Amino acid sequence: MSTKQQVTGPTGTELPTPGDAPTVDAVSSLTHSHVAEAQLSVALTWARRGFPVVPCSRTDKGAMVPGFGKSVDPDEIRKFADPEQVSRWWKSGRFARAHVGLLTGRGGTDGRGLVVIDLDMPKPDAAPLSGQWAECAGGTDVLELLMRAASAEWPDTYTVLTPSGGMHLYFQQPADGPLIGCATGDAPTAPALGPLIDIRGIGGYVIAAGSYSAAQGRPYTRVSTPDLLPQPLPGWLLELLRPTETAAPRRQDRPTRVHAMPTGDRAERAAAAALAKTADRIGALSAGDGRNAKLFGAARWLGEISASAPHILTEAAVTAELAAAAEQCGLKGGQRAALATIANGWKAGVRDAMGGAA
Repeated sequence: MSTKQQVTGPTGTELPTPGDAPTVDAVSSLTHSHVAEAQLSVALTWARRGFPVVPCSRTDKGAMVPGFGKSVDPDEIRKFADPEQVSRWWKSGRFARAHVGLLTGRGGTDGRGLVVIDLDMPKPDAAPLSGQWAECAGGTDVLELLMRAASAEWPDTYTVLTPSGGMHLYFQQPADGPLIGCATGDAPTAPALGPLIDIRGIGGYVIAAGSYSAAQGRPYTRVSTPDLLPQPLPGWLLELLRPTETAAPRRQDRPTRVHAMPTGDRAERAAAAALAKTADRIGALSAGDGRNAKLFGAARWLGEISASAPHILTEAAVTAELAAAAEQCGLKGGQRAALATIANGWKAGVRDAMGGAA
């Protein structure tokens, strides 16, 4: 689906910008001292720019030094960007070959810090995505679906391929308003974006380019051009990431329905009532109610019973009603995302009603 394919990372390692340290190739073949030297160089590259770093385990990526959580005072974060402290960490025996964890949320010359969009690949035993995400093979596809719904373009920013084939997109924290926090997967509220996407902001961290994964045998590799640094968040992405301060007021009137509901025989009247009640139920949902899943389920159920009143429960009529309801409840992703969910649910329902026929 995506033109931004997630691929298995190459074996070369690049540091955040050229000139900070020599490039390291074939990290797995280097001696202990060479790996330690490379990791220290990566850590100091970011620390000298004012970005805090933390030693992380080379196996599970867990932080090996505490004290940088969301509630920590910004002054307490400064030690993580102190080049002397960073040097002591990576020159010690315990942290010499540690991953370089780049703290997100705070730091940098402007003090705003970073927010990183972590686009994952599914685990080998994971169930396929469903609903509006059914055709998505990875986090890049999920983000691209959201991008298309916003009629936007793929963001050009500092980009890193991960050893598992995922991708990290680095952005600047917003200059105005609240900073972006952390979220995992398809949580019901911002800053979550969707399945196979993690958000790393205040209180989080990512493994920096140049770090080598012992588990996967590959490095984290920068793939953006050397002169491209983390960019400001595009407006469409910031809108999805930033939670609204207050819930949007409920519209008292339902959007105008495209299709008038005839009142024919009993089956048709029952079908018309079912469609209206289902749309009302979807329109009344709030954030945290699993709106997308329930929209998919509603479309699927209406597809299953459509044969009972084919002149009433047409795909066009169901789509119009449910799309209006999705707009009313403020479904994340906009009209295009809602239409994709409805279409997938309808197809699944019609297929199930036909006994699984293709």
